[in-house]
Amino acid sequence: MGKVIEKIDISNFTNMASVVEGYFKEEEEYQDNITESSAFNLVYLAKKYDDWFLDPIVGMVIPGVGDIISSLAALPALYVAMFKVKSFKLTLAIFYITVLDVLCGIIPGVGDIVDAFYKTNKKAARWIVGYVEGDSETISQINKSAAWGSVMLIVLGVLIWALFNLLVSIYNWFHGLFSSIF
Repeated sequence: MGKVIEKIDISNFTNMASVVEGYFKEEEEYQDNITESSAFNLVYLAKKYDDWFLDPIVGMVIPGVGDIISSLAALPALYVAMFKVKSFKLTLAIFYITVLDVLCGIIPGVGDIVDAFYKTNKKAARWIVGYVEGDSETISQINKSAAWGSVMLIVLGVLIWALFNLLVSIYNWFHGLFSSIF
C-alpha cells in the first residue's frame, strides 16, 4: 500500500516569490517617489530653518514673524502627508505640532526660547520618513499626536463657535443700543 508522491510543481513557488519581490519593489518605488519629490525637498529645506535656529532669531528681532515663517514652512510637510503619503493621521499629527509651535511661539520671550528647542519642521520631516519606512516607534508617536490633534480640533471648533456667538451678541447689543437712540 504505497502512496504515490506527486511531483511538486515549483512554478507556484516561483510565482509567489515574484509576487513578494514585486511587492517590495513597489514599496521601494513608493518610498523613493515620496522622498525624491520636489515637495519633500521643501520639507528638508524647512528642516534647515529649524537646524539654523532661524525661528527664535527672527522672532527675537521681529516678534511674531518667526512663527509666521515657521508655520508657512510647515505647509510642504502637510502637503506631502496629505497628497503624497495620503495619510490622514500623519497630516493631523503634523498639523497638531505646527499649531502647538505657533501657540507656544506667540508668548513674548518665552515663545522664542521654546522655539529654540521645539523643532516642528525637523520633527515633521523625521515623521514622514519614519511613516513611509514603517517605523513602529514613529508611527506610535504619530498616532498619539493625531489623537491630541483631534482633541485640539474639537476644542478649536468649540472656541470658534463661542467667539462667533459672542461677536453676534455684541453686534446685536450695539445694534439695539444705537437703534433705540436714533
